[in-house]
Amino acid sequence: ATSACGVKAPILAVDGLKLGDMGITGVALDVRFRVRNPNPEPLNIDRMEYELFVNGNRLGRGFDSKGLPLEGFGEGKVESRVDVNFLSLPGAVKDVLRQDRVKARVKGHFYTSGHYGNKRLGFDADAEVNLGGR
Repeated sequence: ATSACGVKAPILAVDGLKLGDMGITGVALDVRFRVRNPNPEPLNIDRMEYELFVNGNRLGRGFDSKGLPLEGFGEGKVESRVDVNFLSLPGAVKDVLRQDRVKARVKGHFYTSGHYGNKRLGFDADAEVNLGGR
């Protein structure tokens, strides 16, 4: 049996950002992730929570609680929504949302379960992505 400390955190990559419904006070951002299990054993991502930064500016918090089962060395996709409140953002950050290509960074935790029990595993990933869906 493998010890719990032998479990590697899933590898997360930001796959895309899409502007959703826009209102007077904010906008919804749909965030797509690719997640890969670097372990030979299967694991379940029960939930994840994260902070989203675009071009170095913190836009908000997001989470996913649908869960994602990953086979050993398997890969899956997760979509999540971040509600961005314009009232708490400086104007310069709002201008970022008008750009076509941005640098997105997510930092947070996976809450996983598997043969090793339950474990909280951190992640920090960034990517250059197109800001589509306008």
